[in-house]
Amino acid sequence: MTTTAGLDGELARRHAALLAGVAASGADALAGSREAAVTYLTGYTTSTWSNHSRPIVAVLSHGGLDVVCAETEADAVRDRVPGVRVHPYVELRPPGDLPGLPDGALQFSPHAVEVLRSAIAKRGIEVLAVDALGAHHPPASRVVELAAPGGVRLVDGSEAMWRERLAKSAWEVDRMRAAADALARAFDRLRDRLRPGLTERAIHQALCAASFEEGGHQIGYANVVAGVGRGLFGAPTERRWEAGEVLFVDGGLLVDGYWADFCRMYAVGAPSAAQRDDYARTRAALDAAVALTPLATAGQVGGAIGTALGLPPGEVGFGRFGHGIGLYMPEPPSLHADDATPLGEGTVLCVEPAYLGPTGNYVVEEEHVVRAGRFERISPEAPRALIEI
Repeated sequence: MTTTAGLDGELARRHAALLAGVAASGADALAGSREAAVTYLTGYTTSTWSNHSRPIVAVLSHGGLDVVCAETEADAVRDRVPGVRVHPYVELRPPGDLPGLPDGALQFSPHAVEVLRSAIAKRGIEVLAVDALGAHHPPASRVVELAAPGGVRLVDGSEAMWRERLAKSAWEVDRMRAAADALARAFDRLRDRLRPGLTERAIHQALCAASFEEGGHQIGYANVVAGVGRGLFGAPTERRWEAGEVLFVDGGLLVDGYWADFCRMYAVGAPSAAQRDDYARTRAALDAAVALTPLATAGQVGGAIGTALGLPPGEVGFGRFGHGIGLYMPEPPSLHADDATPLGEGTVLCVEPAYLGPTGNYVVEEEHVVRAGRFERISPEAPRALIEI
């Protein structure tokens, strides 16, 4: 039995009840952007909720169900949500005059806003009921504003906070090294447990178990995709990994609140020549990026990867070639040619070339800290070739 068995009928029941409820309030559609609301509207689960940079919005109207999501998630949503109309976004843009978008010089949210506006217009929605309208997400984050006494003027402290957080201290980098070492050991354990025929869910469980066995304090992020001819986001399913398919496993764990995030890719026995070539091209782009010196900006690194791959980031579902990391995954900046954020001492990045080649999606990833204008790797070296099982 698949995880979507019976979902059609359950969603039909929910949708009918929800539409009746919003109609009673004078609205003709309902939108949700929080995890529980989106899951209730769609039945869809994903680890993207731990990725703070990529919003997901579901809109239910009498015309049907629409979901706005990142391009790299679109395949999974189409596959798992009955009758959905998917509206993907992928571009990084400056937030401009959009209020409440403090995290980074380039963000996915502005493009998501444009796509959502278009989706609402196409449905002819005139009155939209919004889950948690006016609240920060989660709503508990409003306590500072609600607690401010009369006469106190509130200003935005986001820039000052991110300016400090961008440069990691020696202690922070030590925590991130510990997390990366634990994740590397977990991947070593996983390799011993992998075999063709295992489901995505079984592989996911094996990685999570190994992560705790090797000292991870918390599982932050895990993706397992058997067959990389589709997008690489979405919760694992009962799909089995078979001979001839490349397996993508992306792991994330935390030590003392600090993240490690990198992936591994596997083949059953010897990969095909085309699979080897696609992976090798991605790995070569990582080499080109980490050899840069002196380091100046995030855009310099993103541009170098795009040049090495011969692809702009928008033609790869990820929309960029890496990101900052620390207490969040991801953090600013974005490895995108348009991100002018300076790479100062102590900046920690996931350098993450992503390539869509003839045989599918390939990702190679390492974590580096900036030291004296150069990259210093804090995670294990990414494999030079697909790992053969």
